Amino acid sequence: MLRPLLIALPLPHPHLEGTLLPRGFFLGLGLIYLAALAVDRLAAHWRLPGAAAVLLLGLVIPTEWLSQAQPLGPLQVETLHRVSLALLIFYAGLMTDLRRIRGMNAAGLRLGCGGVVITVAITAVALLLLAPLLAGGLPPAAAVLAVWCLGATDSGAIEDLLVALRHSVRGPLSHLLQFEVAVSTLVTLLGFGLVAGVLQAVPHGDHQALHGQLAGRLIDQLGAVGLHVIAGLLAGVVVGVVAPRLIDALVRSESMLLLVAVALAFVAFGFGQLLGGGGLLAVFVAGVMLSNGRYRIGRFEQQALGRVMHPLNTAAEITVLLLLGLLVKPAVLITVLPLGLALAIVLALARLLAVSVLLPSGRFPWPDRLVVAGCGLRAAVPLALAVSMTEELPHLRGVAPALAEPLGAQLLALLFVVVLADLVLQPLLMRRLLPFKPETAPA
Repeated sequence: MLRPLLIALPLPHPHLEGTLLPRGFFLGLGLIYLAALAVDRLAAHWRLPGAAAVLLLGLVIPTEWLSQAQPLGPLQVETLHRVSLALLIFYAGLMTDLRRIRGMNAAGLRLGCGGVVITVAITAVALLLLAPLLAGGLPPAAAVLAVWCLGATDSGAIEDLLVALRHSVRGPLSHLLQFEVAVSTLVTLLGFGLVAGVLQAVPHGDHQALHGQLAGRLIDQLGAVGLHVIAGLLAGVVVGVVAPRLIDALVRSESMLLLVAVALAFVAFGFGQLLGGGGLLAVFVAGVMLSNGRYRIGRFEQQALGRVMHPLNTAAEITVLLLLGLLVKPAVLITVLPLGLALAIVLALARLLAVSVLLPSGRFPWPDRLVVAGCGLRAAVPLALAVSMTEELPHLRGVAPALAEPLGAQLLALLFVVVLADLVLQPLLMRRLLPFKPETAPA
């Protein structure tokens, strides 16, 4: 009698009713983000950047959960990291208060532009020399593109490090670090697109023809980058000019300010893409103009905009960090661990050299330059670009299409190790080299 009843019972549907989402999707998603916040709090207790703990959390989450839930295909990954990048860059623009960095503009531009080039160039040479340590070798084009992902510094990791050091960094120096984050992020994004375009595979031919094709490709890519810059600047300025008037007209509370700010970020990104692909630059320019705009309502100045956008910026950072942790394969991670640790050391030394060359010793004494060098941590933006790198690999010179996928897995794991080592080792080293005490307020 029981068997007919059991047969008649309906089997549980694999998806939520009325959706294409798997059962337990929201439960798993909520638990993952709660766990990310918990490990971030634990990292703060250990005086380490929370990004390192979130990266490790993504690595230890069983990949079987993803296969049972909604699989992450290329489209989903691209959407997640593109939206996260836009939010991160918009927040970087909001945190760029030109009034506070007055006098530091030139130093910030030198660090954000020249510092990226020097650091990336030295690290790329080191990776090419150490490439035999990587199983199967490493095509030069793939090495250069992978290292270029490491150009941008990260504001969240810098803030965590300054808190962990438990000493007061003089105001202009902290503003310089935040301005460098914004500039280095833009330079890294534009440079990544330029490098990826120049290093694309070209038809085989004689030696002189190959050089001619590369020169022509460089001119074409410089033109494309120029179009991106013009489109981004135009779209960002238009949105930035209109934004204060919209905020004055529409916003009645900080909750509405958050909605309007997010809408303006999306409008800037879409407008920039429509004009010629400069969406990310447009988002940054709009953020800078919003930060430095004038409003009739005093409480909606830069501090309010940064405050309401901070939770979304945190969510974007956590998403990027978790995403790469989930995509990295632990077995591959072990094989690239020695190379990744060596490259992390080279990255830190290259950063120190760049800061020493670009910051004048008369204005920046050695302790200040050491702080700037040690606070150049990498986190969310390099990891988001690492995902884009895997999509570009099949199109690069010297990369066979059949080898692009395993090579992408190796390079993802390599960048994971470099960023994680940078986030863990730099704070430990800084606490030993800079045993500063908190500054006391004058009586």
